[in-house]
Amino acid sequence: MEYLSLYRKWRPQSFAQGFVGQEHVVRTLRNALAHNKVAHAYLFTGPRGTGKTSAAKILAKAVNCTERGENPDPCNHCPSCQRISDGVSLDVLEIDGASNRGIDEVRDLREKVKFAPVEGNRKVYIIDEVHMLTTEAFNALLKTLEEPPPHVIFIFATTEIHKVPATILSRCQRFDFKRLTAEEIFRRLSHLIQEEGLLADEEALRLIGRETDGGLRDAIGLMEQSISYAEGRLTTNDVRAVLGLVETEALFSLGQALAARDLVTGFSVIKKASEEGKDLALFARQLARFFRDLLLLLLADTEVTVNLSAAEKQPAREVAKLIGSTRLQKGVTLFLEAGLTAKRGNEGSLPLEMAFIRLLAEEKEASAVEKLSQQLAFLETRLLQLEQGVVSAQHTPIKEPGEDSTVTPEKNPGLEEEFPALKPVRVFEQWEEVLEAVKLKKRTVEALLREGKPNGLHGNTLEIQFTLKFHWEKIQELEYSNIVREALQEVTGEKIIPEFVLVEEGDKGEEERPELLQKTWELFGSKITEIKEEER
Repeated sequence: MEYLSLYRKWRPQSFAQGFVGQEHVVRTLRNALAHNKVAHAYLFTGPRGTGKTSAAKILAKAVNCTERGENPDPCNHCPSCQRISDGVSLDVLEIDGASNRGIDEVRDLREKVKFAPVEGNRKVYIIDEVHMLTTEAFNALLKTLEEPPPHVIFIFATTEIHKVPATILSRCQRFDFKRLTAEEIFRRLSHLIQEEGLLADEEALRLIGRETDGGLRDAIGLMEQSISYAEGRLTTNDVRAVLGLVETEALFSLGQALAARDLVTGFSVIKKASEEGKDLALFARQLARFFRDLLLLLLADTEVTVNLSAAEKQPAREVAKLIGSTRLQKGVTLFLEAGLTAKRGNEGSLPLEMAFIRLLAEEKEASAVEKLSQQLAFLETRLLQLEQGVVSAQHTPIKEPGEDSTVTPEKNPGLEEEFPALKPVRVFEQWEEVLEAVKLKKRTVEALLREGKPNGLHGNTLEIQFTLKFHWEKIQELEYSNIVREALQEVTGEKIIPEFVLVEEGDKGEEERPELLQKTWELFGSKITEIKEEER
């Protein structure tokens, strides 16, 4: 006997048995069959492997079943049901929209729909991937679809509903098939494993449910493939090997390396995955999902759905605490980006390595920002005290009117440690040199910085004023601000922190238009020799 794939063997034969996860579709169609209110045209849309074609065949059997009576489901025993199940019925025609997409095929269909059913009650046309039809073919189908013969039912199926013309949509009853949940897929796979007399770990079946993106057909196919790979009992490692997934231990190792700021260990994990021939784009997505799970375990007070086993949750919580929520959020974003980059190019492990490095640098940046925030808070408090004439307990008494009332606050040793006195810096005289240094690093940053104006040097902080919000926001990006800081240090020899300030934009007048135009042309590598104002 010819071997039959599991997804074909266990394809649902009725709405009541084996049809998973589409209750809204099942209920509507069964009620329509029970009350004899079947429409002339249906459109089934949704992701692949969610039951669109199966529902179409069940509906075709139900309208032609000779023994169903008042039962909305087909009997699956009468000759009509048997022939439809075997795919040999003359009254149920399955058409592939991808290979029969032209106007000639649709014209031929229009001629054939006029003929009565050969053996059943209704002639049913099931057109799969209907979005592949040409515009001309759709137009040729419109009239027939709007006023078909009473014995004809059209059932269209598509995964790309946005490609179906609105004129077609308006003439059909539309049913949206949703992705199945991982739990629904798990229950169905558990049932099939039991019926087939096979052995499988629960976690292995749950992993299949999570990795198949809501498609039951894909899940059954992956389970069948994994069973062929396994030796006896299906395990999680068998599924991971078939899918090309990295072991969970590697995910934990990289997370621990990030928590410990261990660059060598982190790189070794990535290198090992690359040497084993793993799909690095898939590895990056695994890391993104893993960091998502760590974040949920860290933030949620109650139990949440995560892609981790019960034994892995507590160690995951410990790793999450060490990494912190800020870096976990950043990690999800960076590894998703790394996955897209790895999928598009041939850079090998470079995208993942750079994502890991950026996460390590994120902690340094966060610490520096926190430190500066504390310093700023101290300075603001001190300034407020001075403005109100209040100083510390050792302040100089305020003198009576007529006397020199200048208050000289006592020097704060801690403040002097945080902001050591700078050597005389001619930053304003050297501003053009700073701009040139920035230009060598990144021309875009130099163009932005030219829109700013150095206003004052306070300690080791250089205030740079901007009048346009766009320039001000853009220059504050971490990459851009770092370039400015590096250029300042190169030119002045001192560690100067740029502070970008937005001020109110005044009316620039007509006279500044040439200057703006000049900057624009300089940015794009051209030069204006003469500018003339058009006479009015």
